[in-house]
Amino acid sequence: MARSHRSHRRRWPIVIGVVAAVVATAVVVGVPLWSAQILLTPHHSLSTAAGTVVAVGEDEITLTHTDAGTREGTYGLTWSDENGRIAGEAVVGPMLWTDGATITRQFLPAGAVPAAGTKVDLNPNLWTGDPRTALGIDFQDVDIEGELGAMPAWLVEGEGDTWVLFVHGIDGVRQSGLRPLVTLADAGLPTLLISYRNDAGAPPSPNGLISLGEREWRDLEAAADYALQRGAEKFVLYGDSMGGSIVTRFLHESHHADRVVGLVLDAPVLDWSAVIDGQAERLHLSALAPLVRLVVQWRGDLSLTPLDELDQTAAFERLPVLLFQGLADPLVPHADSADFAASLPKAQYVPVPGAGHIQSWNVDPEGYASHLERFLEPFLP
Repeated sequence: MARSHRSHRRRWPIVIGVVAAVVATAVVVGVPLWSAQILLTPHHSLSTAAGTVVAVGEDEITLTHTDAGTREGTYGLTWSDENGRIAGEAVVGPMLWTDGATITRQFLPAGAVPAAGTKVDLNPNLWTGDPRTALGIDFQDVDIEGELGAMPAWLVEGEGDTWVLFVHGIDGVRQSGLRPLVTLADAGLPTLLISYRNDAGAPPSPNGLISLGEREWRDLEAAADYALQRGAEKFVLYGDSMGGSIVTRFLHESHHADRVVGLVLDAPVLDWSAVIDGQAERLHLSALAPLVRLVVQWRGDLSLTPLDELDQTAAFERLPVLLFQGLADPLVPHADSADFAASLPKAQYVPVPGAGHIQSWNVDPEGYASHLERFLEPFLP
């Protein structure tokens, strides 16, 4: 009997070691696969859960306390019905006060008002509609023929032969371009807010996955082709988040690159490897970052090397560049944006304290518009 107990005691370290090895393998293999799938799968939403409605007053709304609810600035607020469809939307302004358990913000309803107990989402896009319903700006729905099929776009007419092509970011929608659209429309420049492969209403990519800009630039080129057919001669390219990656790839790859006369970048992804490493560090998984990068490249059938713009800035030296970067951005390293702008002789870097990812306009819309207006002056008809 004593020998049997000793035998069991000898087996336990082996069992524990095997279990530990299995768990470690699951983590080492599973986390990179999960991370790559999350990054590369289209989601079509920038919304973040912002708690539950506690009360609604005449010009204010009180929500349960969440990190999203405490964001600086002005945002869109939406809530859904039991089928998951948007049931209402509003705009919330800056936070007025908090008692630690709840948050009260300025409130601008656009019709229906959410009842107490309703779960709400916060979105950097203030509006879910189109330029006319959101801003009263006339526009045309147009289709742009790309290599994978027709992609919907919004065309706001203007004067002159310099067109602005707006490219939203990863998981974004054309509504991202509505925030600066008033400034662009007031400038009188023709503006095309495009969609691209894997967007809602646009054709999927062959593998159904996002390519982080490595292939999506071809859809921007199709938009440039469309604009040239409508009288465009030159372009100001405007990209936020992954839209920045698409715009910068265009300048390396497109035969229309020499027609680009200016760049507006908002929290642009300039180095996907740095973004992946930064997210791994936030999750205390830095040791797995190299594996995540390898799996992303394998899963997406892409290369991260050409997507590092910090090592190939010569393509941008001739161009005036306006670069907005939120200093509270949890996704894009603001040091990358600052270094990129500092390396370019015609770049203006606009850091915005307190702004999260693509939220510089939300935190300071007047300042954002002022910088954009001055940047656009040389391109006016």
